[in-house]
Amino acid sequence: MRPEEYLAILARRWWILVLAALVAGLAAFLYTSAQPRTYQVSVRLMAVAQPPDYWLDLYAKNRLASYQDLIRSWDFVSQALRQAGLDIDPGHAMGTLTLGRNQDSNLVQIVVTDTDPQRAAAIANAVADAFVARSAEENQQILERFTDPRGERIQGTVEVVKLESPGPPSIPIGPRVKLNSAAGLLLGLAFGVVLAFGVEYFDDRLRNERDVQRYLALATIGQVNHNAPSGRGRRGSSMRSGNPDSRLAVVAEPTSPEAEAYRSLRAAIVFAGGDSPLVAANLAAALALAGDRVALVDANLRTPRLHGLLGRSNDAGLAEWLCSHDPEAPLPLVATAYDRLLFVPAGSLSPAGAVNPADLLSQPRFAAFLEKVCREVAYTVIDTAPAPDFGDALAIAPRVDGVVLLVRSGHTRRTAAQSAKQALERVGARLLGVVMLQR
Repeated sequence: MRPEEYLAILARRWWILVLAALVAGLAAFLYTSAQPRTYQVSVRLMAVAQPPDYWLDLYAKNRLASYQDLIRSWDFVSQALRQAGLDIDPGHAMGTLTLGRNQDSNLVQIVVTDTDPQRAAAIANAVADAFVARSAEENQQILERFTDPRGERIQGTVEVVKLESPGPPSIPIGPRVKLNSAAGLLLGLAFGVVLAFGVEYFDDRLRNERDVQRYLALATIGQVNHNAPSGRGRRGSSMRSGNPDSRLAVVAEPTSPEAEAYRSLRAAIVFAGGDSPLVAANLAAALALAGDRVALVDANLRTPRLHGLLGRSNDAGLAEWLCSHDPEAPLPLVATAYDRLLFVPAGSLSPAGAVNPADLLSQPRFAAFLEKVCREVAYTVIDTAPAPDFGDALAIAPRVDGVVLLVRSGHTRRTAAQSAKQALERVGARLLGVVMLQR
């Protein structure tokens, strides 16, 4: 996919990005706001060689590294709290205590983070004072017990100095509501991007010409906006003899882009799609406007709708003619409110369900019907039940000059369109292309 296609996906799914970002940001805000305020106190301790000496300085750094484990021990923290006279649980104190140290310096930093500023300062100072006292005791023991190689007592020691004695802080360090909320928004946005691409991956609806070409390998020979005529603009008068509230765009708005789209189709067509009656009627009217006699056949024997669109009765029609088996029976052609446009209603099967429409349309009787109709008119437009749900279109497709698939942008499933195309190709249908119905 090209970069602009990725951007188009995000633009189409923008509401997922916004919703995910808002939900994550709001959740982060509410969670962070509900957290108690935290305060932080730090005390720095420095190891100093006495007297100043390079080797003693190296020893001081190594000694600080060994002291870190001492400060983190339960026994040491408990002893420090007792010596300071603090009634604080050692477990809680250890949970608030962290150490920081630069390997190249003689400094160690004791950091206490607590929800109570007084308690944080008390713990930090107690641990630091205990550490200084422990270091002094160890220095005294070293001076008393050890001598240098010449038999003299060691004069050099490492002294730990407490650099500050902080008090309770007044400004909390947390919770960071703004920072966490912003981070939540960004994480939510990132999740929304992933979710948008996930939804796009599992959404197999056809949306544009690129999708039709990619998944069906068919050309889009027309795009039609599915809107009822507004009545604005010049009304056609060359073929109308009634029906002032026509829903046919090629008649009600002959100069509209929708009417021009219908005029671009000039072939005998089978439609397969849920909105095919309106498209078939407009196409037939467009052909009639060009000056040719046109027959519009409602071959959707399951749920006929063309008669209602044209204001005609459906009491008798194609179903009765096919079931009559009378070779001399007249064609069920009826006039419409539009010059040069004839209509064949679907009729009704009686009793309902006794005959399968697909079986009826597969019989030689229907082939004979098409031959007779084609002798009467220049073009025949046939509307059928949607494929691939029903086999009616498959029964008719081999008998006509061309088949056009009707797909609804953002509605027709890719798998359904592919199944319809494959089924039509198996029966030898001549696929002319796709008409995309825009919403």
